[in-house]
Amino acid sequence: MDKYRTVVIADHHKSVFVCRTVDTQTGETELRTLNATREELQALFTELPRPAVLFVEACRSWEWVSDLCEDQVMDMRLVDAAKMPEIWRSNKKTDRQDVEAMLERWLVTGQLPESYRATRAQRELRGLTRRLEEIRKHRRVTLNRIHALIDAHGMPAKKENFVDETWKASAQRLLPPDVWIVLDTLLDELGVLIKQQQTLEQRVEELMTDHDDAKRLQAIPGVGKIIAATILAETADIERFPNARAFAAYTGLVPRVRSSAGKAKLGNITRSGPPGLRWALGHAIFASIRSKHPSAATEFYRLKAKRGKPKKLAMTAAAHKLARIVFVMLSRSEAFRPPRTRQPVSAKVA
Repeated sequence: MDKYRTVVIADHHKSVFVCRTVDTQTGETELRTLNATREELQALFTELPRPAVLFVEACRSWEWVSDLCEDQVMDMRLVDAAKMPEIWRSNKKTDRQDVEAMLERWLVTGQLPESYRATRAQRELRGLTRRLEEIRKHRRVTLNRIHALIDAHGMPAKKENFVDETWKASAQRLLPPDVWIVLDTLLDELGVLIKQQQTLEQRVEELMTDHDDAKRLQAIPGVGKIIAATILAETADIERFPNARAFAAYTGLVPRVRSSAGKAKLGNITRSGPPGLRWALGHAIFASIRSKHPSAATEFYRLKAKRGKPKKLAMTAAAHKLARIVFVMLSRSEAFRPPRTRQPVSAKVA
């Protein structure tokens, strides 16, 4: 922290910004309470001697403050309050108390526990892919409700029929009026979700067209632009993971380990990471199984399934392996290398 002339330690809420400014050259400190508005924070940041850094708790509204710091050419660090017992164990829970606790830790150690701070572009891409995930879930729920409604009235149909005007007219004629009103609203809802999904997918595909890492990932069988974008959005920066094992743990695809009396037992996967990342890796395995071009992950799946592993567990194990492959490709900027096909012994002799 010696490189900073000014250090700002703050507790930020949607309406109040409480901070302590520290001049590292003179040792002077000042406690301030501001309205959490762009105008007041910009005025504060503008007057600070440079270089300056802001420490602020990782809260819901940190993103616009991060953008403001970026515009003001000022560094910013997100503080992980969960790693500060001085805060979460304290009986005094006030904004000023939190600021003073962070200040005391910084004065003693010269640092504070940090959370990863995604860039503006990374957050915007993640916003697109996560909204896509929400729409996919909502679309599945709506489809299930439509199927339940028409099945209950003896009109089973495929989902392709739901956009067909002839089928709609037939349903309106055969169903009771009140039932048709419910079905009509569900069909309208489905149509809106389809359009929203198409709009978002089009934008994501545009962003991935000239993205080098996305092109590398799309060389993996089963990985298209949407899956590649989801992996990149939820990973953010592969450099923050020291090795493939740490990245695999971040995906939540590693089993829980329960150890007692020198005996270890593996349980279900932790599911600790972003759900969208697990969806992307799992969907890539599902799609690659149907592909004619194998990958190490799909070969791993087939090997596990051949040995009698349940398909769901084999898929999870293959997704875990794919996560390690993704780490190697992104961290080393390497192209995808398909597995080598083993030649028969007779062909080698010949």
